[in-house]
Amino acid sequence: MCQLLIVDDETSVVDSLALTIPWNEYGIEEVHKAYSAQEALQISEKQAIDIMITDIQMPEMNGFQLNEKIKTSSPNIKTIILTGYDDFKYAQKAIRQQTVDYLLKPVDIKLLIKTVQNIVQNIETELKETSSYQHIKNTLHVNMPMLKSQLLNDLLKNDVVDLNHLRKRLAVFDSFKLDDLFMMIVIRLDEGFESYDLKSMSLIEFAVSNISEEIFQELFELWNCITDHGYIVFLVKSDHRGDLKLVNSYAEKLQKYIQTFMQGSITVCLSNIGVFPYDVRNIYQTSIETIKYNVGKNKSNFIIAKGISKELKNGNTINLHEVPTINSLLEAGDWDGAIARISHVLAITDETSEPSHDYLFRILLYLASSFSIFCKGDDRTTEEQLGEEFELLIQKRSLITKNRVFNWAEKWINSIRNKHTNYIDDSQERIIAKVRAFIHENLSEDMSLQTIAEKVNLHPVYLSKVYKNITNETIGEYIYQLRMKRADFLLRNTNLKIADVGNELGFFSQSHFIKVFKKRYGCTPQKYRDQNK
Repeated sequence: MCQLLIVDDETSVVDSLALTIPWNEYGIEEVHKAYSAQEALQISEKQAIDIMITDIQMPEMNGFQLNEKIKTSSPNIKTIILTGYDDFKYAQKAIRQQTVDYLLKPVDIKLLIKTVQNIVQNIETELKETSSYQHIKNTLHVNMPMLKSQLLNDLLKNDVVDLNHLRKRLAVFDSFKLDDLFMMIVIRLDEGFESYDLKSMSLIEFAVSNISEEIFQELFELWNCITDHGYIVFLVKSDHRGDLKLVNSYAEKLQKYIQTFMQGSITVCLSNIGVFPYDVRNIYQTSIETIKYNVGKNKSNFIIAKGISKELKNGNTINLHEVPTINSLLEAGDWDGAIARISHVLAITDETSEPSHDYLFRILLYLASSFSIFCKGDDRTTEEQLGEEFELLIQKRSLITKNRVFNWAEKWINSIRNKHTNYIDDSQERIIAKVRAFIHENLSEDMSLQTIAEKVNLHPVYLSKVYKNITNETIGEYIYQLRMKRADFLLRNTNLKIADVGNELGFFSQSHFIKVFKKRYGCTPQKYRDQNK
């Protein structure tokens, strides 16, 4: 049953059509009356109107304008135009606006009823087709790739699989079956793809999937998905077990195609033969471990999935807490120092080295935390502070490389540098930044308040007051804390003599250094070193 809306600025026409025709006998459930175009729009916003009968000539808004406006919110509404003018230009416009019919006044009631009946029948036919088995089947076919991708993602994530439930889901796809033999290919996008944003990466992943289908379809059936972390995963099977021996050569061919036609390198990890679905998750986990371990060792890796020993997994150590820390460099406004520190941690200048994937991910999280702390008090959300590139690296973890992490960090620091340059200038915060930068650069020197004040062109008394007001500590306390943190690091991580450690921190008397250190840590530097080796 349909809802009908009758619109005319002549109330007698509206009332007559609404009240004298038994609309319920012709498939109309409810009739709504509107005496202006504006009233018609208000009704259409509240009611699901199926058919509208409207006059052309109305004040404020004519019937064509009403039809055009009402279709923006109700695009499926069927419109019958009424007019007292037998003008060809009106008929043309009615055709252009795809109105169902164009009737002349005075209205032929039988013709109007017949027109409405036809519309009702067409609407009911459309509804039947939409809900028909064939329509559902067609919809399922269109969404099949997405449904298959979701199922494979579920299998990669879950240890326990309900085989009865899985069997039913597989029957819909008419594809892989329980106990099928398969091999897995896991692809990681490497160099050449760093400049793409999150939206573009989805297109790249789609293109790689299509190229893979083209290459493998000759002998194999593929089932693929893109994981939450950005790995492209393929299950490969064949009706002839012997064909699986050829997967290796086809995977190498895929790698060469990607390099040639997409100007990007990829890591391809190929598994041994497994049994579906029992081996899917374990093979995937082994493949990811293998890729992470081999990241950066060569460009365009082609590797075979194998377990990685615990010793190899824990091969990298993070040395982020060396004084001065990245946080203290940022607070001091030492932007170049912060960038150089990150470059050192990531071994950017060593082109032959690529830290492990887990190490890079921890570095990324550490930097994100440092940057967020630096931005405290900023009205922006954490996502806005860290930028789209960070969101991409978090969502597509397979894309993490040392260069990509460094480029993101360098870009972030430079953007902060530019903002600070624009509004700090000679403010008190700028004075603090200058003081701290000078202290960092001259930590091994015998610094005095007078020396520091001369560096920032301020009177020592005024500088001391400003620094204390802003930081709640004296300059001397800041130097002392910085020297003690640096002493802690050098004693733990180097073999420098105690006297040399003192010299590097600006203590030109070893006994004085030992006395100050003991007061801070409760023991001599040598004993502290022995306890913390």
